[in-house]
Amino acid sequence: MPINKQSSNRVFTAFQSCKDGLVRSIMKMSVEQQDVDDILQETFVRVLNSDIKQQISSPKGYLFVVSRNLVLKKLIQQSKEIHTELDDALIEDDVDNTVEKELYQKLKFERFSKVLSSLPEKNRRAILLRKLYCLSHKEIAKKMDVSVSSVEKYIVKGLKQCKQSLYIQGYEINKVKPPIQMDKSSEERKR
Repeated sequence: MPINKQSSNRVFTAFQSCKDGLVRSIMKMSVEQQDVDDILQETFVRVLNSDIKQQISSPKGYLFVVSRNLVLKKLIQQSKEIHTELDDALIEDDVDNTVEKELYQKLKFERFSKVLSSLPEKNRRAILLRKLYCLSHKEIAKKMDVSVSSVEKYIVKGLKQCKQSLYIQGYEINKVKPPIQMDKSSEERKR
């Protein structure tokens, strides 16, 4: 597809003038720093391609819409990955029900319950409605009287916190890094 120079100039100028605002907007939606540049680049490419096909009346506004949609898509993808990892971590398919395994599972569930209860109310409620009652994000949003994107953020943030807490407690969970600042009590340091 040939690139229209006028189109690319319009989009580039709009992108440059609102780049800082785009970064702030993306960061507000709980996106990790290393993903911001990828989202900005993908936003620019998509808006440029759209403008080539049909001239966009407001490139700045469209840049914000596209970046928001890309962030939401990324958060949904991360949420699905976290759901899968937590499901795998909490449910073992092993049919051999030895006393040790049952005890281990019970202890792990108790710790997960404790971690879950320590979450902020909105995060905990969204996770419980999703995992225990199998409600869709739209149904949860209606029950909690918030937007669907807020529900997605609550679930992603809450599950990340659960994973980090379980990781700190010694459970192996893929791709989890401990939080930057860990406030350990003097008893925990002695262990």
